[in-house]
Amino acid sequence: MKSLAVIRSSSLVFLFHLTGLGLFAEEPADLILRNGKIVLVDEKFQVVEAMAVRDGRVQAVGLNADVMKLGSQKTRVIDLEDKMVLPGLLDSHVHPTGASMFEANHEIPPMETIADVLAYIRKRAKVVPKGEWIRLSQVFITRLKEQRYPSRAELDSAAPDHPVVFRTGPDGSANSLALKENGIDKAFAAKHPQNVMVDPKTGEPNGILRQASKVLKSKSNSTRKSHDETARDQRLIKLFHD
Repeated sequence: MKSLAVIRSSSLVFLFHLTGLGLFAEEPADLILRNGKIVLVDEKFQVVEAMAVRDGRVQAVGLNADVMKLGSQKTRVIDLEDKMVLPGLLDSHVHPTGASMFEANHEIPPMETIADVLAYIRKRAKVVPKGEWIRLSQVFITRLKEQRYPSRAELDSAAPDHPVVFRTGPDGSANSLALKENGIDKAFAAKHPQNVMVDPKTGEPNGILRQASKVLKSKSNSTRKSHDETARDQRLIKLFHD
């Protein structure tokens, strides 16, 4: 069993380092969480109602009635009110709040090909006002059949009146308007060969950017303008809870 810490928010409880679940013991628990959705992430991916903690370690998990037997007058009892408890997320590089900023007002569909990517951008171009940015984040090219970035020309064809950025972590690709708004032309590319990829025949930027944030400074997005950040974060919390 490993040590445990609990962080509470208005709608979600994160449980860190929940591993090695214990059997029922005679010692009274220091803390009992009950009436929740406690995700064990074991082989069966069980979800239980209650958990007992003693000396900072998981003592027992199971039904409310069973776990409550470990309580005493000194036991702190928290009613989760159907909230979720998750094991610690060991992936330290997740971006849930970023997702809440860019996916708050529409669903991002599954994308398996460049054609899927372009179809999504065309759809967004119909609802995002002309001149405003369309950004697609974290659709990694390893998930696409073509195993590559959409080209500058392809992005231009999908949204000629919008700056477009397709981003996967630090790298990405951009259309002509996005490059123009950032002053990324042939001369700029020659000065930043490590960041701006070019057509080998013409020397013109082909749209692919390495460490894109170093050269791509325009961050405007219609989602940011039309949704209050606090409201988006609250929706994220609700989605986790559900």
